[in-house]
Amino acid sequence: AGIHSFATRVVRFAGRRHVLMRTLRAASSSTAQVVRASEAGLLAQAPPGELEGKDALARGSVVHHEGRRYVCAFSVDRYWFAAPVGSTRKLVHWLGRADSNVGANHIDAAEASIACLKRPTPTQQDRLPLAECMPTGILAVDTLAPVGKGQSMLVCGPHGTGKSTLAREVLEQALTLQAVDQALRFRLDPCAPLIGPPLQCADAFAELVVAPEAAQQAPAMLLAPMFAAVDAAEAARDSGKHVLLVLDTIAPLLDAWNLALRWAEDALGQPLDDEVAAAQRRGCFASLLERAACLVGKDNCGTRGGSLTLVILAETETMAAVSSPSGMKRASGASGQIIHALGDFADRKETERLRLQRLVERGVLLTDASLAAVGIAPPSHGGSRGSRAEAAAMRELQSLSDGQIVLDAAAAAASEFPALVPGATFSRFGLGSANNTSQQAKQQHRDVRPPALQAVAAHLRTQLALEQESRFRPDKRQVEAAVDVDIVQSVRMRAVRAALLQPPRAPMQSAEMAAVLLVACGGALDALPEEQAVQALRGGAESALLQHLRTAASRTLQRIEDEQQVSMESARELEVALRLFVELQRASAAAV
Repeated sequence: AGIHSFATRVVRFAGRRHVLMRTLRAASSSTAQVVRASEAGLLAQAPPGELEGKDALARGSVVHHEGRRYVCAFSVDRYWFAAPVGSTRKLVHWLGRADSNVGANHIDAAEASIACLKRPTPTQQDRLPLAECMPTGILAVDTLAPVGKGQSMLVCGPHGTGKSTLAREVLEQALTLQAVDQALRFRLDPCAPLIGPPLQCADAFAELVVAPEAAQQAPAMLLAPMFAAVDAAEAARDSGKHVLLVLDTIAPLLDAWNLALRWAEDALGQPLDDEVAAAQRRGCFASLLERAACLVGKDNCGTRGGSLTLVILAETETMAAVSSPSGMKRASGASGQIIHALGDFADRKETERLRLQRLVERGVLLTDASLAAVGIAPPSHGGSRGSRAEAAAMRELQSLSDGQIVLDAAAAAASEFPALVPGATFSRFGLGSANNTSQQAKQQHRDVRPPALQAVAAHLRTQLALEQESRFRPDKRQVEAAVDVDIVQSVRMRAVRAALLQPPRAPMQSAEMAAVLLVACGGALDALPEEQAVQALRGGAESALLQHLRTAASRTLQRIEDEQQVSMESARELEVALRLFVELQRASAAAV
């Protein structure tokens, strides 16, 4: 079921602790006892004996304090954290037509945030199974982590890894192909890449922009404006439209949670129970991510209603441990972090030692950063609570999202785009309504990618992840003794990695993606020197190979697009075009 307002407590039964969540009503306004307050928010609790009465607090309750209004967003132990809404007009403003689908009633971000927090997330009965893909035009994303309409996608990575650029690409492709009726963006970063001017003027696009002076304040102050953007998207979704919402940061929610947890523990005089904190943190995050949905039509007869696709950017260092081993070593060497040995963990549980052993086998250095990413405390000082809390929050977000794109700092520093990590990048398919019969579930396709792309890229993510592991690659020093098939596989996976790299604003169609991957995986360019083949594949819509196919095999590409499969006839025509391409490349190299 959807995530509603709840209170949480821990009870003991049969010697074990159990977390209970109890649904609360969404009050319109409430008196409350304020425990702690600042410009970033306040911590409040209901008056004694009013946990369930008219003065009970719930998500969406409005609390008045010292002439200002606050709206309750989530609970921490017995308390509620409320975000300020009184000064919202000074913090953000809409860019876009006031009479567009956003609606004039959503220009007031304060009232919109209250309305959003009062509104429950869709229940499982309200949702329909996935049926359509949200094309991004980015080969690596559409192949390894396709986004379905009604899904949530988390894009995480350190600063400067291309998160905002990737989100801009998704927005522009959705608007260009008219894949959605409305595209919205909550923009905190003033330096975030802008949408192209023609698309900025389109009625289908609007963005809620944070004022530059507000961007320098505590992120928690922007929690209400962020939910105002969500409210605009939900209003369009509930009217039957397909909506894409990009949140260029998750920092307001994370900062508000950390602030509320710190205040609650100060008020209690002791750390919050781990199980209570974990359950309430999950409810806090779910109140945002579970708003992504593809809804049943209003006639409730199985027809499709509106949808909300959510793309959230998260700046974090905690995913460094799943990046390339070489990148991890460079980062560790540059920052001078202490590298721990396996012997330092001799007193740990066997399961924990096995996890550490696997990290070492993968070539990951056991630094404080990599240990925090997997939730293991360093041996010397027990680990920084802040780093472990960040790692736990990111794992919670990843478990709630329908997919994740993990970006690597080392690849981004080498000017690779998109700089994603294949082994950690994926999406989940097939979440649908609970009233589906088993026969309907069998008929429902779990993969939203076009069939032609599914066939070519079926096991590509696993193969790329294995190729990244040094122990699965042939040793270059013993190449003559290596199995020929392993060498060929490595060469072709390097070709695939090259094909996955494309500059911004070079989108590809699904048929073009299928053709390029078929060439890279099938070894059609094996006759060329590897470096020449890599250069021919790299570049997305601007790659030399695709430029040739658009000229020499345009009808073939169109047939693949129309038929949504690579037939024998199409494969033969591609082979002829590729032979011509190889000969042209050889002639060009010889002329030089």
